Amino acid sequence: MNKRFAILSGPSGVGKGPLQCAVRKLYPGMLDARPILCTDRAPREGERHGREYYFLPTAFIRSLEKSPDFVVSPVRTDWQAIHLPEVEQLLQNSDLVFAEVFYTFGPVLLERATTRQFESLRVFLLPLPLDTLRDEITSVMTRKLELRGTDSPQKIQDRATAAADEMAAARAYTHRLLNPVGEDSIDEWGECGTRNGVRGTKLIASLDDLGPNARWLVESFTKILRGQLPPGEYSRD
Repeated sequence: MNKRFAILSGPSGVGKGPLQCAVRKLYPGMLDARPILCTDRAPREGERHGREYYFLPTAFIRSLEKSPDFVVSPVRTDWQAIHLPEVEQLLQNSDLVFAEVFYTFGPVLLERATTRQFESLRVFLLPLPLDTLRDEITSVMTRKLELRGTDSPQKIQDRATAAADEMAAARAYTHRLLNPVGEDSIDEWGECGTRNGVRGTKLIASLDDLGPNARWLVESFTKILRGQLPPGEYSRD
């Protein structure tokens, strides 16, 4: 198996959380090798420097933009960076290194990864086909975020409005998965789904515990991570 650095991105509420939850339960260790990203935001309660993130000044992170060893990108009102030598170090002990990132990392990583000695897999989770009109994207994402029940009305509005711009960056990703199941579909995701702020109760111990749409998504995502699906756009037809 080739050494791979895989990133997952997509609009807020598209289903990245349940997907990773299910993969961690069904394929233990697959997503464990993760670099620690740098960020200029303040630590949240319970977060520790060097564990969740490296908390660094904005000016310092911005100064890394010209370094070939870093991928630097804006993340809404913040700045984040990935230290590529840390990725390479993780790859010495693991065939796969994984990170969930903001959508702006895709194009930048495409440029920087071409000079590194590892394969870059960039997976974008789509809530709708790429040719969907902006107003429909905003409407659908608003509903998804409302059903999830974890965000304030203002945050829902901001993130739903931004979804169309995020989707426009999907073509810089090697793989695009059209997600047929929402985060709130606890009948599909069981304990990995969230509806009205409450987790599902069904335990996920095998693929058979997932609904058909969630199972397809998990199987497709893990095939990508293993190098079994070529670059392209995939949907459950």
